[in-house]
Amino acid sequence: KMKKKKKSFRESIAYTVLFMIIITMFFIGILATFYQLTLERVEKYNLMQMKTMVLNTFNLPTDNVSDNFAKFIKINEKNGFIYYSAFEDGKNLGYCFPISGSGLWGKIDALLAVTPDFSKIIRIEIVQQNETPGLGGRITETWFKKQFQDKLLFVDGSLQKYSLIMESNSAGLTEINQITGATASSKAVIDMIYKNMEKIGKEMRADL
Repeated sequence: KMKKKKKSFRESIAYTVLFMIIITMFFIGILATFYQLTLERVEKYNLMQMKTMVLNTFNLPTDNVSDNFAKFIKINEKNGFIYYSAFEDGKNLGYCFPISGSGLWGKIDALLAVTPDFSKIIRIEIVQQNETPGLGGRITETWFKKQFQDKLLFVDGSLQKYSLIMESNSAGLTEINQITGATASSKAVIDMIYKNMEKIGKEMRADL
């Protein structure tokens, strides 16, 4: 009988597994190093983006973000909740609240600015979303967000409810044109506004 040729370690499954572990650890090390090197820069970028969006919700200039944010915006805290207020020449322009809700494929984060008396929406900015590109992802488009400007919010103490209509129709005071093919994402934005403002209204509106 012929003796079976003994396999070398390089030909064994153990070698393959060990090789893959070493390669994996090597690339994980590279990614971890890159993450640490860029972490501060990414955090600064995200902070700058947030400041820009807060300024945008009040239609304030963003040509010099840091200076304008310090000039016009005040960061407030109430019961552990962070929100922003804007002032120009001593006049209160309104309040901006970070809000969030569930979209079709994940969480939607936004900023909602309202008038000082909570009667109207000033503007909404979508901070982050995971909706379908070209469909639900269109909630970030200017035309969709612009629909919420000057919409009634609280009237005689009651929070307004918005209804969706077709994208091509003319919208009334409490109507929002939905994105064609993305009814769920359009509704998610409306629900997010209602649920968050219902809670914020109860906790904060009377004291502001």
